[in-house]
Amino acid sequence: MQLHLPKVQVSLQPKIGSGTIASAGGAAGTAAPAGTTVGAATQAIAAGTGSGGQAAVSTAAVTPAATVGTAAAASSGTAATAKTAAAASPSPSPSPSPSPSPSPSPSPSPSPSPSPSPSPSPIAASSATSASVSADFGEPTQATLGRWRKAAKVLDPELMEPVPEAFAAGVKNPCWTAPDGSYRCLPYFYVTGQFHAGALSMENKLKLHPDVVTDACTGCQFWGEDGKKMAFYLDHMKHAAQIIKAEPATKVLMDSSPSTFAFYWAAAGKAHRGYAAAMQPCYKECLDRHYKEKITVASCMDAVCYNASMVGDKQRAKEAGIDWDSEAHNPLLVRAVYGSRPPKMILLARDPVRRLYSAFMGYPHYYGKYGRNSTGFTQYVREQVGAFNNCTRKYGSRLCALMFEGLSAEQEVVYFHADQVFRGMYGLFLEIWYRFIPPQHWLVIKSEDFFAAPKPTLAKVVQFLGLSPLNDTMLDKLATAGNVNTYTSDKGPIEPEARQMLMDLYRPYNSLLAKITGEPRFEEWNKQ
Repeated sequence: MQLHLPKVQVSLQPKIGSGTIASAGGAAGTAAPAGTTVGAATQAIAAGTGSGGQAAVSTAAVTPAATVGTAAAASSGTAATAKTAAAASPSPSPSPSPSPSPSPSPSPSPSPSPSPSPSPSPIAASSATSASVSADFGEPTQATLGRWRKAAKVLDPELMEPVPEAFAAGVKNPCWTAPDGSYRCLPYFYVTGQFHAGALSMENKLKLHPDVVTDACTGCQFWGEDGKKMAFYLDHMKHAAQIIKAEPATKVLMDSSPSTFAFYWAAAGKAHRGYAAAMQPCYKECLDRHYKEKITVASCMDAVCYNASMVGDKQRAKEAGIDWDSEAHNPLLVRAVYGSRPPKMILLARDPVRRLYSAFMGYPHYYGKYGRNSTGFTQYVREQVGAFNNCTRKYGSRLCALMFEGLSAEQEVVYFHADQVFRGMYGLFLEIWYRFIPPQHWLVIKSEDFFAAPKPTLAKVVQFLGLSPLNDTMLDKLATAGNVNTYTSDKGPIEPEARQMLMDLYRPYNSLLAKITGEPRFEEWNKQ
């Protein structure tokens, strides 16, 4: 089983208890001994191979974070501050495609605190503030771009190493000639998500456009899986690069990885290697203390590792010269890589309640545990939303949505870390994306429009991407391409209890999405 720290290998399949401590390299490590009562992720850290520099870990105990932030003060969608986005109702996060999943780890049992005197919690302190956001989401200045590029070299050095300061002139796609003479290209555009919202259908249609080029890493989930390196990414697009080199004026490369958009904790590892570097040695120390002092690994980690890892992550951001709360996110890394030539971004956003229902019915590890019916879905929603609500009472909704299983053992053992629920918080993630890649570089499509009228939607996409116009015959070909998958048509309606819980959860995020996109129809999801 793959395990991840902030995120190691999302590998298109959600995992149970796999989010806090695995190394950035993603290799599964030595399993913790029986009775340690930690989530599966904690069991992977022993053999972790973190990518960043090793952060010093304090062994002083840290008290549980005090209640910080407010989950209730959700606005109907102001873009003035990130706190507004965060102030939404509780909501969990989706995870990629299905994979076999073990039973969730038991909740940690009480045990003596491993350290004597408590000290203030950096987790609590970090959640007390939320990032201010510019209401106009303007283009960053050259000075800001330079600062972000410098920061990215600290946060994830390997990511930036192969990337040039400027791309080749006269080439529509961002490409360059590497020092070894090879021709390299990054994607010109991304279909960023979502799973169960039409993203894969969009990929199947767009790849038929004569201008669009794909390759082995068109769907390799590069930005959502911190174990994948930039060298790997570029190597697996080298054939596409040659096609683009031959037709530089028209050919463009597509990345259609649906895990790109929602950078909840399991998909955020590239921006949080400082956390991983601190967590790995701390976990090993707790494992050693388990054998010597007979304390549980979970209690040791709660007292020391989670807060110490947060300190390490914040220290890494400080060294990078950025604000941890508002800037240490995957979107900064994406913009740093592209510099003054940001990619074009497409998001398919589906009613988050329906999207979650489809994901539940589509992934065997969910319906295998709860039952493939609406009653099982209701039980799943109770548990997942309840876990998120519990988290928000301690840390605030924004921090819980972005760092859920990275906060404490209580969240680490939640079944698949509620990641499918988080995936529907479109407004929260898009607001952060807009700070780094402003709205003019985005096309946000209501999935229901795409499903009902694919042809006009595709015409809009072609125009947005600046591709060669298509005649009606070719548009018809694209519109009818690919299979239509449905997982819920024969499963009955969502039960009222589950629907109400989810509508309450997603309402502020839907309103925020409507606000920042200027598309009031996203508010329709709040009225169903």
